[in-house]
Amino acid sequence: MMLKKIKIESYKEASCSGSPLATIYAFINPSQYTRSVSVNYKNPETVGDSQSTYVFANYGEEKLDLGDIIVDGTGLVKVANNKDVDGYIKNFQKVVCDYIGEVHRPPFLKITWGNLSIICVCQSFNVTYTLFNPDGTALRAKIKLGLICTVDFDTKMKQARTSSPDLTHMRTVKAGDTLPLLTYQVYGDCYYYKEVARVNGLSSVNDIEPGDQLYFPPLKN
Repeated sequence: MMLKKIKIESYKEASCSGSPLATIYAFINPSQYTRSVSVNYKNPETVGDSQSTYVFANYGEEKLDLGDIIVDGTGLVKVANNKDVDGYIKNFQKVVCDYIGEVHRPPFLKITWGNLSIICVCQSFNVTYTLFNPDGTALRAKIKLGLICTVDFDTKMKQARTSSPDLTHMRTVKAGDTLPLLTYQVYGDCYYYKEVARVNGLSSVNDIEPGDQLYFPPLKN
């Protein structure tokens, strides 16, 4: 079976659809890659709290670490259309982070390798030179990319509609819920809990029990 190289394609649009602006393959595949995702939570403050209750806020950055992409000019590895190490690196940098005047930004990147297929933007581009000819020209180097995964707005909105059927802002009270906590989950701020109590005809903010249905009205701008 022929060895497949990491393929990096650049696009003007975040969806990375249609024909790419440019394509480049890894000179030598890295030995590993790492994907990492961060999840952000908030701890709403309520009077008399004895413990923390962390509420989901949003997903943070998802990063892709491709490891070191080795570039070799000793002749041990033959790659078409690359005459030397510096030429390959210049072309690589142009593909992954060159400024596109038409859209006033660097490109979006679609990275494919085996089962990996992901859309990213390049946050950093670092080259370390490790071997040289007697005249000082580079014979070997390694490229390190800082990649942040991204998604286009249309896909993001579709995912939000699919995963958020509760668009009427009705909530069923569960054991351990408080009105400030529920208010924070809906609005991202527990400040409005008195207004929610008033709208739902509650005699006090503590007048809720598991199973109660509460209505959270739209906020006025």
